[in-house]
Amino acid sequence: MNSSDPQNPLPPADAAAPEASYVPQFPAAPPPDPDAQFPEDIRTPWGGGELIIFIVFALVSAVVMEIFLALYMTAHYHIATTELVQRLSTDAPLAVSFQAAWYVIIFAFLFIMIRVYHGAPFWDALRWRRFCPRMMAVIAQYFSCIVGGVALAVAVGVASRFAGQPKTLPIEQLFSTRTDILWLMVFGIAVAPFVEETIFRGFLYPVFARKWGIRAGVIITGVLFGLMHAAQLWGGFAQIALLIVVGIVLTLARARSGTVLASWLIHLSYNSFLFASFVVGTHGLKNIPPIH
Repeated sequence: MNSSDPQNPLPPADAAAPEASYVPQFPAAPPPDPDAQFPEDIRTPWGGGELIIFIVFALVSAVVMEIFLALYMTAHYHIATTELVQRLSTDAPLAVSFQAAWYVIIFAFLFIMIRVYHGAPFWDALRWRRFCPRMMAVIAQYFSCIVGGVALAVAVGVASRFAGQPKTLPIEQLFSTRTDILWLMVFGIAVAPFVEETIFRGFLYPVFARKWGIRAGVIITGVLFGLMHAAQLWGGFAQIALLIVVGIVLTLARARSGTVLASWLIHLSYNSFLFASFVVGTHGLKNIPPIH
């Protein structure tokens, strides 16, 4: 080596570079699911914000429907607004049709919110599911819900008699003719339990349960259910309180079973028994008591 050569000669150009020490790269852990602490049946993609939007929409849509109905009835039948309000509380076909149309609008809004906005499966997100074998067989769960609804109706009827009842409740104004009662029966059995359970036990209850706990969610949902019917029972405050109890029982069934199917079956058999008792008590709707 000459004296002019560097002390540390450069490696040849084709020499392999020294291997760098390998540091394994692990994927970042996903953020924790904030709903993981809750039971699966109350994990829903909507929360308190959507609940408030839904309630506002339901109230505003009802007012708008009443305004349009008043304009239509005034233009075509020359019915004053005060008379229309009276007919909505005494004319069963009109009241039922109005309520059914409102339910359709509410369901359309729920579908857009859940299926379109959140991209969630509509019925499964609302916890419309089959029974799962738990403490008893599936067929026994169906039977217990149906029998439970009948027992609940009997218990409420007995308690209402002991509590006393005003001579006339607002809802009784709709039970004036055979036709009116048939309209109410179809709506009260085929429509009301399904829609009310979907809204209260499917949509509202999970939000309350996640926010304040399952026990508070059951009570709050039941209270709101009873208060929703308060206008129909106004003056019968014991009856309103009993209906709040019914709402709590229905929500408790939903909470224990994990499916709205349970509360719907109880609600369905409850209403069916009440209407069947009325039919039997009036000898096949032949002796309808007069409204005072």
